[in-house]
Amino acid sequence: AQTYQSHDLPLDVIYLDIHYMDGYRVFTWNPTRFPDPKGMTQRLEASGVKVVTIVDPGVKVQPRTPGTPLVAAANPALGTHEAGYYVYDEGMNHDYFLRRTDGSLYIGEVWPGKAVFVDYTREDARRWWGGLFKALLDQGVAGIWTDMNEPSDFVDKSGESQKDVVFDDAGQKSLYGKNRNVFALTMARATYEGLEHLQPDRRPFVITRAGYAGVQRYATMWIGDSVASFDSLALNIAMFASLGLSGESFVGSDLPGFVGRGDGELLARSYQVAFLVPLCRNHGAIDDYDHEPWRYGAPYEAIVRKYLKLRYQLLPYLYTTLEEAHRTGVPLFRPLLLNFQDDPSTLNLDDEFMVGDGLLAAPVTTAGARSRDLYLPNALFYDFWTGAPIQGRGELTTVPAPLDHLPLYVRGGTIIPSTIPMNHVGEKPWNPLRFDLYPDAEGSARGSLYEDDGVSPAYKTGAFRRTAVRLTRQAGARVIAIGAPEGSFAPPRRSWEVVLHAVSRPSSVCVDGTALAELPAPGPGLGWYAPSSDTALVRIEDDGLPHQISLR
Repeated sequence: AQTYQSHDLPLDVIYLDIHYMDGYRVFTWNPTRFPDPKGMTQRLEASGVKVVTIVDPGVKVQPRTPGTPLVAAANPALGTHEAGYYVYDEGMNHDYFLRRTDGSLYIGEVWPGKAVFVDYTREDARRWWGGLFKALLDQGVAGIWTDMNEPSDFVDKSGESQKDVVFDDAGQKSLYGKNRNVFALTMARATYEGLEHLQPDRRPFVITRAGYAGVQRYATMWIGDSVASFDSLALNIAMFASLGLSGESFVGSDLPGFVGRGDGELLARSYQVAFLVPLCRNHGAIDDYDHEPWRYGAPYEAIVRKYLKLRYQLLPYLYTTLEEAHRTGVPLFRPLLLNFQDDPSTLNLDDEFMVGDGLLAAPVTTAGARSRDLYLPNALFYDFWTGAPIQGRGELTTVPAPLDHLPLYVRGGTIIPSTIPMNHVGEKPWNPLRFDLYPDAEGSARGSLYEDDGVSPAYKTGAFRRTAVRLTRQAGARVIAIGAPEGSFAPPRRSWEVVLHAVSRPSSVCVDGTALAELPAPGPGLGWYAPSSDTALVRIEDDGLPHQISLR
């Protein structure tokens, strides 16, 4: 974490994989590697970094020696567990683990060796499992990452030897074949509901590797142990899009891949996709070379820094679009066919993607490529980097794509909210809050900004703020309407920056009918400024009231 900060690389989370545990026992800490987990999480939190720990479903089989008393520890996750393992003891005492039709325990094998598995179709077992997370939350853990939940079993990966495993299944006592696909779903539910019960003032953060229809109610998802290769990078795009169409919008992958190291070029191209993806995480296997950006050399680290900082600038747009996905089911990461359903050329186009309605990305997923074929549907777009308008004609063109460049476009008629870059979420308020308006062929655009406290569930009872912004042409003027905010959430005092693209230099700017002063140069202060021949910037105070800005 300190090295990320010293290299000016934004960072929000450290993820701890299975090696933080004591002998791979879930809900424990390795006392040698992590002698003071609470102190560690507190120090990280002070610098804006959270900790997420992995938790697998396999519980180590560790029968207690006959005659050895159960010892209730104040912090059962801490210390050594060779003499007794409280999770196995409690699960056995309440018969929470899956059994076979002959009544014997279903014992598989995963990281701790012989392991048993909770029957998450039982409400009491889910409640027990959810309560176990107190041992991690008490040490300052901010989120839970569930893995191996297909469920994986090293003994038999085919499922053949598990056919006689019985699930309670709401009293139906049904077999493994019916329940395998929902195992991860019910585990995610138990985890989410446990966190929700233990910390009712915080939104649960859960990641899962596997799932089933409806898993988005409980967990985000990463696509598993991918290979660090350009082939895998190309597949990520189709997988993210397919998951989004299946209801799971909060997705991501390991960067630049879990298995293998890849090279600096792959790392750079991976971040050019991932900075627009909800879950952006650098991660790799413990027995491979490290994947941290500085390990690949200065030129590649600089590219990663560029796109991470842009991610944080675009957080208002990404958060607004993710809230839309939460509310409507329409995903953040989209195949072009979702936005351009009348264009048959988008039906099998899987090397470009949309982020919401506004951004179209055409990343490079081939080693050594410094250009690529670009397909723009029949609509007006703008080059994100230069602001130049481009009329899409439903044709392929070749565009340059040097190593540090992602071909990125804004769809005409959309509004992109953004802010200043920062080192972690919540480091500073979104001030100024900027709206970039990109007119369509008729000179119109519309968009919105969604905000809440980012932590609590208070948004469910109205503690959010949704601000609509609209651009129209009226009697020879460009009119920007900033609507009255919806909801009770009140952000800190700040200013709006409204940037209108594809507009000639105005002679005057009025706000609510009153002339606004022209600023002599870019910088602080309220007023308007024309930074280029085709762009105008207007800065006003966000006072929580509706405003109408007119440019003539």
